[in-house]
Amino acid sequence: MNTRGAKLKKGGVRFSKFTVVGFANAVVDIGTLNLFLWLAPTRDPSLLALYNGVALVLANLNSYFWNTRWTFRGRAQRRDPRQRLLFTLQAIFNICISNGLFFVLIRPVLIYTDIPAYLAGNVAKLISVAVASTISFFLLRYVVFSRKPRL
Repeated sequence: MNTRGAKLKKGGVRFSKFTVVGFANAVVDIGTLNLFLWLAPTRDPSLLALYNGVALVLANLNSYFWNTRWTFRGRAQRRDPRQRLLFTLQAIFNICISNGLFFVLIRPVLIYTDIPAYLAGNVAKLISVAVASTISFFLLRYVVFSRKPRL
């Protein structure tokens, strides 16, 4: 196999690992949101965004653990302050994008319809996770765990 083919294969394996970690993150993320919705139901978009924010923080902690130890193991430098800073900035950006999109999607639904909050919350969550996860992969791959220093 030529060098380009080997790189494509390695990139595909890395993306597959990222996808597995992403599913685990989604379980943490969606599970936490639904636990809050079950324990303290609400139709208040701001409170739902708070629930979502807590769920996102937990999912990002899970992401850091598995991405540094498995997905990007060959590129991750666990004791590298630069990588930790970049991962933290990426996580904050991810949380802002995901929670912002979640709020924008859920607010009008809860204000103008009688759709149950758990249904609206889960649909908004799935859309926001898909968008934020795609952005996150590229930031992790090409900035945080890049072999070439960017800063």
